Amino acid sequence: MSTEVLDLFCEWFEGRFDNWTQASSNPTKWSHIFVTHEKIGDRKFRTSNRYNYQPDKPYREQEVEVTAPWVLGATEDIIIVKNPVCDQIFSFIEKDSCFVGGTLGECTYKGKPLISKAKLYQDAYHSWDVGWWQSAEGYFIFDKDV
Repeated sequence: MSTEVLDLFCEWFEGRFDNWTQASSNPTKWSHIFVTHEKIGDRKFRTSNRYNYQPDKPYREQEVEVTAPWVLGATEDIIIVKNPVCDQIFSFIEKDSCFVGGTLGECTYKGKPLISKAKLYQDAYHSWDVGWWQSAEGYFIFDKDV
């Protein structure tokens, strides 16, 4: 694993994101949400999700660690976001200029199955959780506040 790829992931991951464009285009389908990935240490982040009507009260908050294992014979770099609920595995897709990832295997949250998918771009974060949060409509599209 090149440290450049890991550092790029962390650079893009850190920041404040919101889905105002998506939420305002269809407010009955998409809640307006703020997502923050605050760097608290070397490749460690405090993540929080907040509704726009409760900006001081996160509905989900946790600490995650971004790691990159060395895998014998691997042809792609693998990044793991270690998460207390379910780890997510990412790879960089050069032709799309983004990191694509998600949960692998069986994952549960509060006794219910959870499947998460995500795409991380330089200026956006797309997240799709199926299961506990019932986001069966597709990806939440979060733009990065720059």
